[in-house]
Amino acid sequence: MSKPSWRGQIHRALSAIDCIGESKYQAKKAQGWQPGEAVAGLFSYGYKNTVFDRAINFTNWLGEHYPNLRLFRKVDEEMVAEYLAEKSETCTPDTVRTLIATLLKLQEGLRAMNWITEAIVPKDWQVNGRNPPRGPYAPDEARAIGEWIDGRNTEYGQALRFILSSGARIDETLHLRSDKVFAAENLVELIGKGGRTRRIPVLHGGVLQELTLHRRFVFLKEGQGRLWKEGLRRCVRLGCDALGIHRRGVHGFRATAACEFVAIKEAMGYTEPEARRELAQWLGHNPRRTEVTYAYVPRRVEG
Repeated sequence: MSKPSWRGQIHRALSAIDCIGESKYQAKKAQGWQPGEAVAGLFSYGYKNTVFDRAINFTNWLGEHYPNLRLFRKVDEEMVAEYLAEKSETCTPDTVRTLIATLLKLQEGLRAMNWITEAIVPKDWQVNGRNPPRGPYAPDEARAIGEWIDGRNTEYGQALRFILSSGARIDETLHLRSDKVFAAENLVELIGKGGRTRRIPVLHGGVLQELTLHRRFVFLKEGQGRLWKEGLRRCVRLGCDALGIHRRGVHGFRATAACEFVAIKEAMGYTEPEARRELAQWLGHNPRRTEVTYAYVPRRVEG
């Protein structure tokens, strides 16, 4: 009998701690939760998918470094420490923190299945520092990266133009539905975090005219969601390196759009605080939490 795949093991482990539909608040009370502690279980589809994706990346790494390994019960703390050390060399502190949190969730599921008895994630792994805000690409930088990518993958180039016009997150772009594109009104409806939807105007209506709308989803193809997102991120990294531009990820295009949005609002007579409130809502945040906008549109330095 063949051994189970990594993907199958991950799916079963996460299903063992799947609490989607249950109250996280009630779970905290039942578990005697204290601030700073993790809540046992997975309570949202989004976070479950994040844990699954990070776990797949980890097992891909295992396949490269330990090709004869097939079962999680053979994975030990030293292997995970080696993986985290490698990631710490190339990833930001916040990315490593997220990686550790998701591996701990995987470990929780593996224990629930009785596939491991000892911890595989190092308990004392320290991550120092915080991420500085990546901020926006300058308009000419965003244009140059977009043109570089468009010459190699027209769909990714189109997706970046859409982000520059809508301020959409990469996941919102991937799940853009054709019937939620209203080209005549220059509007789109996006599905944001937690399944919340927002209908927003785009900055450049011509971007909507070029979208292909004969499929249900503009960019999402059956079974290719994770590959599509990683492919777009990789293209942006390669484009930045080829052009000598500081990497700001796909999120940097969202920030460039945010800067243009604020500039348009201020040209219309809005004060900066008013423009930032409008921006927070446009980006899918609480409009009262204008502090989040400074990660996209830097504070002005009075000279």
